[in-house]
Amino acid sequence: MRTTLRNHRLGSSRKIWKLSCVLGPALLGALLALLPMTSRAGECPTWLPDFHCERSGRFPGFERPIAAPYLFEDPFITTGVYPTYVYHEYANGSVFNGGEVHVAALQARVALTDRLAFIATKDGFAWHSPHLAILPNESGYLNIAAGLKYALWQDRDKGRIVSGVLRFEVPIGSTHVFQGFSDGTVLPSLTAAWRFGKAHLIADVGGQLPFRMSEQSTSVFYHVYADYSLLRWLQPFFQISGQTFTSSGNGSLRVHLKGGGTLPLGTALTALGAPAQEGADVLNLGAPGISGTTQLALGGGIHVPLTKHVTWSTSYEANVLNDNNSLYRRRVITALTLEF
Repeated sequence: MRTTLRNHRLGSSRKIWKLSCVLGPALLGALLALLPMTSRAGECPTWLPDFHCERSGRFPGFERPIAAPYLFEDPFITTGVYPTYVYHEYANGSVFNGGEVHVAALQARVALTDRLAFIATKDGFAWHSPHLAILPNESGYLNIAAGLKYALWQDRDKGRIVSGVLRFEVPIGSTHVFQGFSDGTVLPSLTAAWRFGKAHLIADVGGQLPFRMSEQSTSVFYHVYADYSLLRWLQPFFQISGQTFTSSGNGSLRVHLKGGGTLPLGTALTALGAPAQEGADVLNLGAPGISGTTQLALGGGIHVPLTKHVTWSTSYEANVLNDNNSLYRRRVITALTLEF
C-alpha cells in the first residue's frame, strides 16, 4: 500500500512538472507578445532584443565558455541559440567499467531586458554506451533545466559584470539514460567576468540542491575560465571545473539491466564492490557515500569567431583527481554560438 501511494505521488509530481514545461513557455510567450517589440529611430527597446539595434549583451572581446555547459553560466545578458555536441568518456575504474556517452543539445537564451534574461541551459538527446557487461547500450532525452539570470552590477567600459542565476531542473528525461528521477533540482549561482586588456576572466560558484535530498546528491560547483585574444579570429582558453559533494543520496535510482529488469543503484554498487560515484554536471545519480568527495577537471580549447554573430568553439577536458569516485575520464565539446 505504501509503495502504491509513493508511486502515485511520484507519478502526480512528474505530471505537474510536465504540465509546467508545456504551460510555462506558452505563458511566457503570451506575456512577451504583449510587450513592445519596436522602438523609435535611434533607440533600443527596454524589453526584449531588437535585432535592428547594435546593442549586445556580451561585452566586446568576451566569448562564451563551453566546458561544463550544464552548470557553468556566464554573467552576460544575451539572446542566442547554442548548438552543442558532447563526447564524454567514462573512467575505466568507474561502475560502468569505461565506455562513453554522446550528447546533442541546443541551449537558448533571451534577453528580456538589459539586465534580465531567460535561460534554457540543459536539454538534449544522449546515446549511452557503458562497457559493463550487464548494462545495455541505451539512448534517450535528458532532463530540462531553465531559469532566469539578472545582472546585479556591471561596468561595460571596464569590462566587469556580476550576475545572479536561478535555474530549475525538471525530471522529465528518460530513465534509460539516468534522467527522469526524483522530484527535480534547484541550481542557484553567482557568476562574474573581468577584462584585463586582451585577457578575459570568468568565474562562478553555485549549488545543486535537489528537492528530495534523500534521493539525490547535493553539491557545490565552481568554475574558473580565462582566455586571450591572440588574433581577431583565434582566442585560446583554459578552464578549471570543480564539484564538491556535500551530501549523498540513498542509491534508490533504478538501473536498467541487459535482458530486462532493473536494480537499485546502491545494490548494484555493493554487488560490484564499486565505490560511490557521481555524474559531474550531467547526471545526479544519488549515489550513497559520495558526500565529502570532489571532482576536478582541467581543460582548454579555442574560440574561432566566424562572423560578428557566430563563433565556433571546441574544448578538451580531463579529470585530474582519483577517478574511483567519478564517471569522468575526459570530454570533448564542440559548439556554435549564434548570438545577437
